[in-house]
Amino acid sequence: METNWRAEAPKEWQALLRADEGAVPSHQPTIALALAQVVPGMSAQWVCVEREGTLIGGAPVLIERRAGAEWLHAMPMMLSGAPLASAGEHANVDAAIATAFSERVRQGGYVGGSWSCFRPSGERVTDRALERIAGETRWVEAAVLPLEGGVDAVLRRIDRKSRQALQHTLARGLHFGEEPDALEEAYALHLAQRTQWGAARALPLELARRLLGGDAPAARLFTVRDGRGLLSASLALDSDRETFLWWSGTHRDGRRSHAFSRLVWGVVEWAAERNRSRVDLGASTGLSLVADFKRSLGAESVRYPVRWFAAGRTTGLTAVIASLQGWVRRSRPRGERA
Repeated sequence: METNWRAEAPKEWQALLRADEGAVPSHQPTIALALAQVVPGMSAQWVCVEREGTLIGGAPVLIERRAGAEWLHAMPMMLSGAPLASAGEHANVDAAIATAFSERVRQGGYVGGSWSCFRPSGERVTDRALERIAGETRWVEAAVLPLEGGVDAVLRRIDRKSRQALQHTLARGLHFGEEPDALEEAYALHLAQRTQWGAARALPLELARRLLGGDAPAARLFTVRDGRGLLSASLALDSDRETFLWWSGTHRDGRRSHAFSRLVWGVVEWAAERNRSRVDLGASTGLSLVADFKRSLGAESVRYPVRWFAAGRTTGLTAVIASLQGWVRRSRPRGERA
C-alpha cells in the first residue's frame, strides 16, 4: 500500500462514498472545503491509501495554522474523520492512515489535534490503530435513530411517556418546515441556547450560509413554528445515508411546547422519505439531560473513540502553545477515558 496527502479529493472519492455504509455527511468534500474557506487558518487535505495505483480508502483532514503553530484535525468540531474504505479494507486503511497521522504530527512539529472516529456501520477503528499516534483516547457517545423499518419502527422505539408527549405535540399543530432563508433567525436561537449552556463558541454563521447554498446543498435548515413565530431550528448536514443534526436552538417558549421533539420527528419523516439509513442526533458530552432526552426518543447509543494527539517536536512559542493547550484540555468535556 501507498499513502499520499492530496490538496483535493481524488476523482474516485465519490465511488467510496457510495459504497461505504459507514459514510457520513462530513466525508463529503464540500464540508472540508467550506471549513477551509470560512475558518481562518484552515486548509483542507485528503489522506489517500492506494494499492497498485487503485484508491482503496482515505480520510478528509483540516490543517489549522495559528500564531506559527499547527494542528491536524480529522475532522474539526467533532465531525467524523473515520476513514472510508473499500469492502474488506477498513482495517488496512485505518492502520495506514494512523501511521500517516503519527508521522505528520511527530515530524512536522504540530502542537496537537484530534482524530474523531465515528463510524455508525461496520468495524470501528481499533485501539491498535489509534495507539500508533502519541496521545490519549477518549470515548464519546452519539445518539442515532436508525430508519430501517421506516417512521413506524422509530415510533415503536420511543418510550411510552415520550411517545404520548410527541403525539400531543403533533396534535397541537406546530408547523415543521425546511427554511434556508430563516438562517439568521435560527442562528440567534442557537447562540442564545449555547450561552445558557455555557458552551464554547458557536460555528461561524458564514459556514452555515455556504453549506446551505448551491444546487446540491450539503446542509438543510429545519424549523418549527407556531402562530407567534420560530420556536426551534436545526442545521442538519445531509448525505445519501445520513442526516446529522449539527447544531440547533430552541426558544424558551418552545421548550414548554416540546418544539424540539416536533423538530426531530419532522427530520425523521423527511429523512425516511429520502431513504436515509439514519438520523444522527449528535453527541451530548457534558449535557446529561440532553443525552437522556435523545434516548427517550428511541435513539441508540453509538460509542466511538476520539484520539487527542500529543504535541510533536515543538520549540519556543510552539512549545508554550502546546503547554497551554494541555492545561485548557483538562477543563473541557472531551469524553470518557477507556
